[in-house]
Amino acid sequence: MDQPWMHPELRPYADQLQWLCEAKVEEFRLMGYNSIDVDSFWAYIGTKLPNPVSLHRVVDAILSAKPNDYMTYVTLGALRGDLATPNDV
Repeated sequence: MDQPWMHPELRPYADQLQWLCEAKVEEFRLMGYNSIDVDSFWAYIGTKLPNPVSLHRVVDAILSAKPNDYMTYVTLGALRGDLATPNDV
């Protein structure tokens, strides 16, 4: 779950951030969004972060993520051709 936007200050918290992402992905799956995975969700979170990135903003972005916003991100990525594989949807 290492993304280019992850700043060195956040690296010590990578395990906790991954756990939060996994919990949010599981929440989405319980709502019927079965095609989501942690890596694509993490990439989505990276698009929502302002500069400079701080831990509390990353946590806020993860916890406040809504399925509709994520699906809009995935749909726009598919339309632009940004997604790497069809499995990303």
